Amino acid sequence: MPSLQRGILQTLLYYDIWEYPLTAKELYAFLPGTEMSFEEFSACLAKDGPGPMVAEHEGFYFLRSRPRSVVEERNTRHRHARTMWKMARVSTHIIKRFPFVRGVFVSGDLSKDATTPASDVDFFILTSPGRLWIARAMLTVFKKTFLLNRKKFFCLNYFVTTDHLLVEEHNIYAATEIGHLKPLYGSGLFNKYMTANRWIREYFPNFDTLLLPSVKPNDRRSVLQIVLEAPFALLPADALDDALLQAMRRVWRNRYPDLDDAARARMFRSTQQESRAYGGDFQEKILNLYEQKLKEHGVDD
Repeated sequence: MPSLQRGILQTLLYYDIWEYPLTAKELYAFLPGTEMSFEEFSACLAKDGPGPMVAEHEGFYFLRSRPRSVVEERNTRHRHARTMWKMARVSTHIIKRFPFVRGVFVSGDLSKDATTPASDVDFFILTSPGRLWIARAMLTVFKKTFLLNRKKFFCLNYFVTTDHLLVEEHNIYAATEIGHLKPLYGSGLFNKYMTANRWIREYFPNFDTLLLPSVKPNDRRSVLQIVLEAPFALLPADALDDALLQAMRRVWRNRYPDLDDAARARMFRSTQQESRAYGGDFQEKILNLYEQKLKEHGVDD
């Protein structure tokens, strides 16, 4: 199989986990292998085709084993995402007012314009150094109290501090999620985050955020946030932040006593600079499933 067709198949096998077809620009952005211009990619695609295992319909590419209806399903998800984006902006309007929040990005299904009625709005939040757990605690209390713990439009599963932008895991799952992130608040910080994680080009040498649909962020800082942060200058904020961190570690240990320390740390990371909760070890499941699909199609490296 020619290298380009091999790369196309590898890319589509990953997105096939969600039965999600890709446009030519998306294929190009997340294509492994040799760096090339989009014009070169388009010319090769027109000349040699995407490969015998790949089908194209209405400008979308997907595995030939899938019916053409996957294209309509993607369009349905895209239409659903329009409503979700409206709610995400409302939630961001609230989140950005909380003390020490410096960036609000959207991840998960919505970042890919691929939501279903079962999807949540997943937020990736960046905070001031040394204040992550204070910000997280205040947002969690708000969610539990005023939203009755509903997470549909307020899913807070990932926090990092602004001095900890580099993602430690280097794998295709992390690289893909980073590539699809969309900033709704803190576009300057988003650019710094993408620069810090330029390692994703080791997986996707042609990647550029300009190739993907974008959203318009609102970077205006709230006066209310400045007012709410002022009292913390008079409080032992460092000690409070650390106490909240230790409390969260105890919660995870008590809630998941069957997990060993390594698995708990991977699934529910709790450090001074990061808070991450991925129940069910989702990342490992996706990576294992992708590896299986690569082997089944004879394109595992």
